[in-house]
Amino acid sequence: MKNLNLTKYEILKVNKKMTKFLLILFTILIYTSANAQQKESLKEQLNKVLKQKNSTAFYVGNENYLNGKRVALDTAYFSQGNDTLYLYFNKALAEMPFRENSLSHVHDSIRNVLPDSLKEIPLKIWANQLPLQELVPNYYRNNISVDRNRLTPVSRKRKNVVQKVRPYSISEGLDGANIALWNSHGWYYEPARDRWEWQRARLFTNLEDISPSSFVIPFIIPMLENAGANVFNARERDWQIHEVVVDNDKSTGKSKFKKPRKRNADENGFAYTELIQGITNPFQEGTAVRFESRNKSNVATYIPDFPEAGDYGVYVSYAKGDGPVTYRVTHSGGVSDFLVDQRMGYGTWIYLDKFYFNAGKDKKAAKVELIVPEGEGKHFSADAVRFGGGMGNIVRNGKAGGLARFYEGARYNLQYSGAPDTLVWNLFNGKDDYKDDYMSRGEWVDWLMGAPFGPTKNRMAPGLEIPIDLAFAFHTDAGILPDNQIVGTLGIYSTDRDTSVFPDGQSKYASRDLTDLIQTQIVSDINAVYKSNWTRRGMWNSQYSEAYRPQVPTMLLELLSHQNLEDAKYVLNPKFRFDVSRAIYKGMLRFITLQNEQDYVVQPLPVDHLNALFTDVNAVKLAWQPVTDELEPTAVPEKYMVYKRIGDNGFDNGTLVDKPEITLTDLEPGKVYGFRVTAVNAGGESFPSETVAVGMAESSKGEVLIVNGFDRIDGPAIFETESLAGVWRFLDHGVAYGYEMSTTGDQYDFERKSNWLDDDSPGFGASYADLETTIFRGNTFDFSLVHGKSLLANGYSFVTSSDEAVEEGLADLETYKLIDLLYGEEKQTFLPGKDSVANFEIYTDKMINVLSEYAENGGKIFMSGAYVGTEVPKDKAQKGRIGNLFGFKWRTNHAVKGGQFYSVNSNSNFTGAFNTDYTLEQYPVEAPDGIEAFDANGKTIFRYTENGISAGVYYENKHKSLVLGFPFESVKGQNERDALMREILKMLEE
Repeated sequence: MKNLNLTKYEILKVNKKMTKFLLILFTILIYTSANAQQKESLKEQLNKVLKQKNSTAFYVGNENYLNGKRVALDTAYFSQGNDTLYLYFNKALAEMPFRENSLSHVHDSIRNVLPDSLKEIPLKIWANQLPLQELVPNYYRNNISVDRNRLTPVSRKRKNVVQKVRPYSISEGLDGANIALWNSHGWYYEPARDRWEWQRARLFTNLEDISPSSFVIPFIIPMLENAGANVFNARERDWQIHEVVVDNDKSTGKSKFKKPRKRNADENGFAYTELIQGITNPFQEGTAVRFESRNKSNVATYIPDFPEAGDYGVYVSYAKGDGPVTYRVTHSGGVSDFLVDQRMGYGTWIYLDKFYFNAGKDKKAAKVELIVPEGEGKHFSADAVRFGGGMGNIVRNGKAGGLARFYEGARYNLQYSGAPDTLVWNLFNGKDDYKDDYMSRGEWVDWLMGAPFGPTKNRMAPGLEIPIDLAFAFHTDAGILPDNQIVGTLGIYSTDRDTSVFPDGQSKYASRDLTDLIQTQIVSDINAVYKSNWTRRGMWNSQYSEAYRPQVPTMLLELLSHQNLEDAKYVLNPKFRFDVSRAIYKGMLRFITLQNEQDYVVQPLPVDHLNALFTDVNAVKLAWQPVTDELEPTAVPEKYMVYKRIGDNGFDNGTLVDKPEITLTDLEPGKVYGFRVTAVNAGGESFPSETVAVGMAESSKGEVLIVNGFDRIDGPAIFETESLAGVWRFLDHGVAYGYEMSTTGDQYDFERKSNWLDDDSPGFGASYADLETTIFRGNTFDFSLVHGKSLLANGYSFVTSSDEAVEEGLADLETYKLIDLLYGEEKQTFLPGKDSVANFEIYTDKMINVLSEYAENGGKIFMSGAYVGTEVPKDKAQKGRIGNLFGFKWRTNHAVKGGQFYSVNSNSNFTGAFNTDYTLEQYPVEAPDGIEAFDANGKTIFRYTENGISAGVYYENKHKSLVLGFPFESVKGQNERDALMREILKMLEE
């Protein structure tokens, strides 16, 4: 054997072509018999060539790949024994994604530059001590045998800690899967400055400590749970600032705990303390009630006292028991059951779900009951039940954090959740909360599992016996690139720490498979939707704490750069957050199902084209259409769930139907009902549709059709010049999906050349902090409720249809006395990326045609929205057609800063105000339109108090219309909205 030992020759990517690289490699091979002087000369020549190259990666594929690390050939030798050429590369090559077809391309390309006599020679390529083919994930293997060492061992098969009782089964999803994750950093105590602070800087109105939360909390966790998974978060997940605890030791407010009739001796359990000092573990300060099952079920009852109405996450805690029990949650929408296996997850908070509760204490309408199975000889326990995330209550040097708990870092939530201090969150004896925070996340995963997967200091620590399938850390990165380049997505995993296998023998290369699947899915979906040529960075095999500490397959995701404006355009957009979250969910789904050798189905997308119509005096028919997922062929609905809400209460548990329609009967006059629909298949349940509101008046003056045209979700306005750039929230703050939780405040440093000094002075992109603890409303797709309440208060019955259903002729407009067009902050917007448009258009040809036909027959139209004037097309013919239909013309946008307006009708003294502040109740209107009468058939009926600009126009010709330049639903106060609707209806009816 002739060993070349050509060590540390770095091989670089050569502008997507392999020719020069292969020639260099071939040059090395033909100098196998060169003397030392010749070899040194070769090294000098080769290094000179390498220094001339600009690229830092070598990749075979069509994606925009940029690793940032140099690929190096460590060793090359020719084995005369088996006539095989062996090439050993460094770790950088192993950090690239490989598929079976790319392997053959690499081999074929090398052979193409070899002499004819060597073209048939066997070739073996290794990277990071593995044959190149072993770097192909199991999921992508067809001809290569699956590496069974990477599959989940039988001893760690899926088990449900919590199982929501559903009317359908999830046979090809994540039922029984247990996923541990966390959303980046968080608010923490810095002893050097003796202050609580963020771990990262405020940039482009955003912040890494909370930005990943806007993916994880509203999107990733619900998607995984809709697929049947149990999700455990190292940080608090509920942003409800109130916390209600009901416990056998001490409860908050007037909350009450009713103990089981028969009980055994108590053991350690949770005890509520308003402020937690030092290393106190609240799960060691109180007691849990233990009892034995009998012939009749033992029931403990928890009756909460809520300081105000709202959505509250429900957590339960218990000591170890002998099997599953039922927690029955009674909430404003009904009763929901959860099976909780007390053999796992004891001594911490276990999340059930989030429900809407009314204010106060009502043992009939708000409670949690613990129901144990009948039988002899089994023991169970009852500890505390918690409602709401609450405020941070861990004290550091005499100070609590002062923010809602979900903003705080994992270290504090884990202390509050009963994790042991010396093993998980107090690794530096209270001297370094920053390190304790990022190290605690992985140690917490190991504590959830327990021996032999226990925390680093004691692998045999008992833990909570939860078989975690994977761990996932969500971060954004730093870094700036010129010329509108995207920094892109980096994945990090670890195989080299301590051993190459997890404690149960599973290969740590399962982490690489996980990382490849998720990163591939993210890049693929972004490029498909946004046409952005999204940068795929490497898959670093590195000893990052969050990557190597968990003793299960783990990925640390750096999605993009929060410091790079081009990346920030994406992270600020709620549709991007949904799309990326769905990609992450799909990657996890494919990984876990393959690990367990099962088939998978992706949950469907939300339905649309909703349409409601009365079929009887107390019945309404609701219909909808499924939505095709162009990126996922398995995401096909099989059935549907229809959820009902009465008034301001929460939704019920839903009704399962086989077809995309349902007739709902026994509706009572005088009540406002809300309905929303989800699609269901073997992979789980989709996100909900928009809410369709319906109401029947006692002695109805007529029926009104509310047309919900407010579909828009969008990021804030971005502006760019050669020297200045950034986020102009004052121009357009965008529209959040549901609620926005990651905005810090307006940007104030727009200088591209402004340098970073520290996190308090981060330079270009620096932003204020006045909004960073404000959770405010975006588009909840639920504003037909607001319109409906005021219509019902004025004696009108109403139903709701989506604008798509009206455009397609699914609603018969001629049957309605009035059409109420709800356009909120709808306007056409462009997504980040190339040639991608979001069709949030108000004046579509289909809609104008349908409304024009209705108007020709003497119909009456009420329309409101912040951009109804701004969105009128510039084309003269279209402008005239819209003017003749609605009776107004655009005068100005951003008509006023404040929201006050008044009636100019001589018979009215009405005054009101719409919302311009950031609140949970109503979304802020930053750009109301000024509109004026189109011709002599119209007149101004409302004006803005600030400057007298026309705010509303009444028009009468063959038909009647009334248009507001601000959204009706944004008007403050129920009484004020009712009075405004009365003014509107009076004009349209007289």
